Amino acid sequence: MANSRSSRNPVNQPEIKFGPFPGGISVAVWQNEIQTDSGARMMRSITVSPRRYRDSHSGQWKDSPSYRPSDIPALVFGLQKALEFIFSNPLAGQEERDFVSQEPRDEQDVPY
Repeated sequence: MANSRSSRNPVNQPEIKFGPFPGGISVAVWQNEIQTDSGARMMRSITVSPRRYRDSHSGQWKDSPSYRPSDIPALVFGLQKALEFIFSNPLAGQEERDFVSQEPRDEQDVPY
């Protein structure tokens, strides 16, 4: 499972990727810059790669439009890791949030 991160990603590279898991499934977090009326703003999006299979007639690898029940643990794990990454690595200009309550994190509340 790859989980490296750099602050300056080349064009068309995910910020972080979890997987590939069996069947070629992976979850990627992308950082995108969008233009708004108030200027440029960073946002994130998530992609889930399709299950891969080898076509028995042509021998070529293809993408499946669906997942198997046995893929659910890998999907849940990858999405959970993406969620943890997003909550623990705020974008520039965003506050870090508590993972459970979604409230802005106050370092004074840490009990140690």
